[in-house]
Amino acid sequence: MNEYCRYVFVSLSFFIALTVLYLMRIAYPFSYLFFMTQQELTEEEALLICWMRKKRVQAAEIMVMARLLRGVSTGISGRLQCVELGIKEWKAMKKTVSFSVCVAESLKARAHRRRRTLEEIRYVTARMVKAWPDLRHKMMRSLRREDCQRILNIFPTASGRRKARIILHGICAFACRRGWAGKNPAAETPCPHVKERRVPVLTPEECRRLMTAAQEVCGGECLPAAALMLYAGVRPQEVRRLQFRHIRLEEKAALIPARHSKTGGARRVTLRPAALRYLRAFRHHSGEEPLCPAGWERKWRLVRTRAGWNNCRPWVQDVLRHTFASYHALEFRDYAGLQWEMGHQNAHLLKTRYLNMDEIKRQDARAFWLAA
Repeated sequence: MNEYCRYVFVSLSFFIALTVLYLMRIAYPFSYLFFMTQQELTEEEALLICWMRKKRVQAAEIMVMARLLRGVSTGISGRLQCVELGIKEWKAMKKTVSFSVCVAESLKARAHRRRRTLEEIRYVTARMVKAWPDLRHKMMRSLRREDCQRILNIFPTASGRRKARIILHGICAFACRRGWAGKNPAAETPCPHVKERRVPVLTPEECRRLMTAAQEVCGGECLPAAALMLYAGVRPQEVRRLQFRHIRLEEKAALIPARHSKTGGARRVTLRPAALRYLRAFRHHSGEEPLCPAGWERKWRLVRTRAGWNNCRPWVQDVLRHTFASYHALEFRDYAGLQWEMGHQNAHLLKTRYLNMDEIKRQDARAFWLAA
């Protein structure tokens, strides 16, 4: 009985060993090399074993790679192409930086831009990292469209998401130019739709009260800037960067340099009689003197309060620029000229956002331009 059990045990052991060897032959094509004597090896197989020992390559590595390549292509050329593409992609993956490093390098490359622009980039990117701390160390090449959408969802309003998308798109584009990313994932995210609210237009009487307050408050220091915003349509941010040398009274124009313009393009704004009447009183000021006085925000707030705007009647951002555009279009009917005066690249924004014709009449436009 014991001999019979020993016979069964040996037979089963032999059968299991053959089965294991057979399965290894299928799964790992090079495994048979380690069960053969030197006389049974071919010259190529012997060289392979010598190379593996010299390079200290593990047999498991070759087995796994061979299995992967055999599953991809049947020919040697196809397998070599897979290896070359894999090496190229692996090297590209190693050439990347984290999001925080990319932002810092992007700010260095944009050092020539306006301080307000750089501060805005720092503020928006800081909000992104604060809401998603892992973003600081996330590699730019691993950033995907889903990640960008998650970043944009941090901002609650549509206008905030649109601004964040512009900044994120610029950072990703900078990474692509430096070779730190293969494509721009932010470009694949949908642009948030912002519903523009209608900005009211000041009546000629409200304009008169505002200019009178600008003459009376702080010795009239805010008057030149108020005249340019109301009667020339210059943006508030642009006015704060101008100097009196940019006012060309003899040419009846105001120069907006490219470095002071919001859109980055220089333009000449026409000074009509209404604006010239207020600006001529400051023709003796030094050309290097800023157009806006020191403490501009506080003094301009005092002017608005004096003219009747307060907590019960809040001031609307860009209301002077909208007032200028609406009265200009109604009085002169020159949309191409108005587009140039406003500094717009096309007429779409002008017609869809700035022109508010429902609340004014032709006589209001005439009174606006003759008020001075």
